Amino acid sequence: MAKELAHINWLSRLAVLSLALLLTVGTGSAFAASSSTLFIEDEKVSLNQSLRLVDGVTFAPVKELAALMDWHVAYDADAGYVVVMNGEGDKLAFRSGESEVRYNGKTYDIPQTARMINDTSYLPLRVLTEAMHAQVGWQAEDKLSSVTDVEPYVVQSGDTLASIAEANGTTAAALKVRNGLTSDALNAGDSLKMIVPEFMDPATADVALLSKLIQVEAGYEPYEGKIAIANVVLNRVKSGRFPDTVSGVIYAAGQFPPARNGNLQTLSASSESVQAAKAALSGENVVPGALYFFNPKLEPAKAKKSSVVKTIGHHMFIR
Repeated sequence: MAKELAHINWLSRLAVLSLALLLTVGTGSAFAASSSTLFIEDEKVSLNQSLRLVDGVTFAPVKELAALMDWHVAYDADAGYVVVMNGEGDKLAFRSGESEVRYNGKTYDIPQTARMINDTSYLPLRVLTEAMHAQVGWQAEDKLSSVTDVEPYVVQSGDTLASIAEANGTTAAALKVRNGLTSDALNAGDSLKMIVPEFMDPATADVALLSKLIQVEAGYEPYEGKIAIANVVLNRVKSGRFPDTVSGVIYAAGQFPPARNGNLQTLSASSESVQAAKAALSGENVVPGALYFFNPKLEPAKAKKSSVVKTIGHHMFIR
């Protein structure tokens, strides 16, 4: 097993703060500003607190964006959660320094931790907007992010879940999860939420956990090395010798130290680690058959007697 890389998460497990501290819009930051301007419903808007680009991921100031989008923000002082709600009944709760969120009564994992930047609560822009049933996009001409509220779809006579999903670039399985459906049956006049947050889509639900494992094990490795870490996990899922789920493999006893010591709950994955996780989940495999990896410089004796699939960066991948 690869030696756990030293990883410092300076924002992890922040103490419970007052509502004013959590939600105040401040100025200045140690983070590079991505932009102080974005499009809201096709109108260019200037923010008091800029969007922030952190490891390739755009973070948004929660309170200010919520005010622009007519979402409601509250604070659960007992649990230390910031809670964001929209007019469609969706409720997203999060705590700074954690990547676990509560959404509509269930707990999910996201690839990055919520952050405090200049005494202001920040979440990844895509996570926040999709959870509030809005669409995040990109205005190429102005090179600015855009956020657009999306109305639920009203089912028409003759519609099927599959046809609605195809027309909206999603899947029937994702729509069923998003709308709490137990079957594919629809009735004319039914209202369906069409924006499915990545963290609850069955096709991408493993991205967060896998990308954070990649980050801690190969954060400084080349992109191919990041994909290879994910490949080892997925190769194990398919092998019959390990648990048959991504979480089962990662949390198996004696395998990945970051999973056992809780680091994955307070770790943020870079955009490249997320991209690598998605590539592996989509079928890209750069180390077919590899079930283990390690650093041969740290374990030279092991390197001599292993069945090597490939060496990438500082890691040797073996069967």
